[in-house]
Amino acid sequence: MTDVPLWPGTPPGPATAEAPGLTFYPAAEPAAGAVVVCPGGGYSGLAAHEGADVARWLVTLGIDAYVLRYRVIGDEPGRAPLHPAPLNDLRQAVRVVRERGAGRVAVMGFSAGGHLTATLATAPRVERPDAIVLGYPVIDFTGARSHSWSRRQLLGPDGTEEQAAALSAHLNVTADTPPAFLWHTAADESVPATDSLLFAGALARAGTPYELHVFPEGKHGLGLAQDVPAASAWPGLCATWLAAQGFGPRSS
Repeated sequence: MTDVPLWPGTPPGPATAEAPGLTFYPAAEPAAGAVVVCPGGGYSGLAAHEGADVARWLVTLGIDAYVLRYRVIGDEPGRAPLHPAPLNDLRQAVRVVRERGAGRVAVMGFSAGGHLTATLATAPRVERPDAIVLGYPVIDFTGARSHSWSRRQLLGPDGTEEQAAALSAHLNVTADTPPAFLWHTAADESVPATDSLLFAGALARAGTPYELHVFPEGKHGLGLAQDVPAASAWPGLCATWLAAQGFGPRSS
């Protein structure tokens, strides 16, 4: 693995304790496409098991992987709203990976990283990824069961409903939204599976291809879910889906 510079100079937006960046995990053989991995952490931190472990798994599929360290603000009260710094970091990451010759680029995000991924995939007038993978993603900032912590971290305590709607990915899906693979657990008490269902429903209405799996058991933040019998099926299902999207070893 090697560190890859994300920004050529000072990144736009607020400075945080850790500068944003990319860590590259190359496949053993030339790969067709690359995946940018966005760990979760409620925009307060970055969950290690949703970063490096996932990247190493992708490498076993013959896919180049990049783990994104996007900007987060910890638990400090009184900080300025974080948005749009993480979105700028992910947009730049997709650009950098393409410039490095990846060709097709997918983004895989978990929890708040899934929210970030879905936000980029539905943002207007941006360079979108070619495919997205969302693991137990935060989607809705507007409903009664919205993830209030992530919303507060991004928008601050004075964030408006208009701003919240703009960051609720299911409200912004269009026919240009890339194909998506989603998985969640029905037992998730931190981010309800209805978030994934809302996004899948919006994709269906837009005519965007998607694959959705809701497993019966498993808490929030499972990562590769190796110790949860039903949910542990998701990496294999996702590997098949990624191959169908053109990601894997490059054909000779």
